[in-house]
Amino acid sequence: MITVTTDFGYQDHYVGVMKGVILGINPRATIVDVTHGVRRHDVRHASYVLRAILDYFPEGTVHLFVVDPGVGTDRRGIVAELDRGFFVGPDNGILTLVKSRVKRVYLITLQAGNPTFHGRDIFAPTAARVDMGDFSHLERIDDFLAYDVLEPQRDGDIIRAEILHVDHFGNVITNIPRDMVNSVQYVELHGMKIRRVRTYGEAEVGELITLVNSEDLLEFAVNQGSAEKRLNLMPGDRIEIKIG
Repeated sequence: MITVTTDFGYQDHYVGVMKGVILGINPRATIVDVTHGVRRHDVRHASYVLRAILDYFPEGTVHLFVVDPGVGTDRRGIVAELDRGFFVGPDNGILTLVKSRVKRVYLITLQAGNPTFHGRDIFAPTAARVDMGDFSHLERIDDFLAYDVLEPQRDGDIIRAEILHVDHFGNVITNIPRDMVNSVQYVELHGMKIRRVRTYGEAEVGELITLVNSEDLLEFAVNQGSAEKRLNLMPGDRIEIKIG
């Protein structure tokens, strides 16, 4: 099985061509589209998607990611063996949020004639071959790129953390895990006391709330509204909250 995640959108032919290349090499491949709506050039968004999907596909799945603002430059193309499958894509930080799950990393030695579409010419062929168990065009390396993330830190009733993602609904997702806020009834952020609820429908329409989401992370939401607009936060922002 090969999953495909890109920032290519849904208007152009790019994703279809990549699938054609995969099937030309590996006609029996099962291809699953995760999303092609990753924010353009947003490596943080891609990294969050990889973290979110990894446990929900069969072991051995090849996860092909093409979010690649450095295409055609000297940035590397890599394959990473993970604890549940493989990552194929550019070495630009997409592995950051699953770096503890990386077992081995390989450099892709396949060359492309065209410098602007490595998704078609390098990453799709590599994903097809890895899915077939063919590692002949890979060389073992010892490192990969990761961006800095502030790991959650709790000091009494203060937690310092980072915004990982803002989703389609405007929900602002932190990297604070469930077990750090198990007994929390409210959160103070930006001088506002925000009620914790179990799910969105328990809030009044337009109410700013906090809850633990389906990824077991603390998030801020507005019932039928946008916490992103209310809080003016974006991925990579660092926050300090008070819990009670």
